[in-house]
Amino acid sequence: MAFQRFTESGKGFKPKISIRPSGTIGISDSALKKFGLKSFEFVALYFDSEAGKIAIGGTKEDELGAQKLNFGRTGAIISAKRFLDYYDLMVPNTKHFECHFESESGLIVLDKEIARKTKTKENRFSTETE
Repeated sequence: MAFQRFTESGKGFKPKISIRPSGTIGISDSALKKFGLKSFEFVALYFDSEAGKIAIGGTKEDELGAQKLNFGRTGAIISAKRFLDYYDLMVPNTKHFECHFESESGLIVLDKEIARKTKTKENRFSTETE
């Protein structure tokens, strides 16, 4: 039997995607590696209004809706404020989502619903789902 030394301390291995109130979407390094996004410079963002879920897929720069992947030391960030505003999505605090690859669509899907903004009588925002 041959032992293999573990050298990846300080890193998480569950693929995660986070959405921040500032309108950025963060993709963990493990999600980039597991789902093959490291080979892309751009992604496309998708929203399923019935399920309330967001999906991400690798794309090319010249494709309609392409968003730049900004790589860092611990993952990548996408500037998604226009996307979140367009679909009236909100996160009052940073939310972390586990995700999975859906082979049928070829997209990375966030595992939980994301809240949508709705105006109340006082003209304040509340969430439909949590």
